[in-house]
Amino acid sequence: MKRLAPDKTIIGKLERRYPDEITKLFHIHPRALTANEAQYLIGFKTADEIRNRRTKATQEIYRRLRSKGIELAAGDDG
Repeated sequence: MKRLAPDKTIIGKLERRYPDEITKLFHIHPRALTANEAQYLIGFKTADEIRNRRTKATQEIYRRLRSKGIELAAGDDG
């Protein structure tokens, strides 16, 4: 059975590497991440890389929704 909670060492690394960035970007404390989320984020070297990936993902979501005729108001990106 796969664990949902992340390993404490991964959380410790995230908290040291990105003291407040995860909370600021995703409105979630690193300890509340799932194992998969924490493992994904630990793969980034800098907070700028995470910010850039989030921006790119948000743009892709808006592009896909627009292609289906769905428009979101600014600020609806979570």
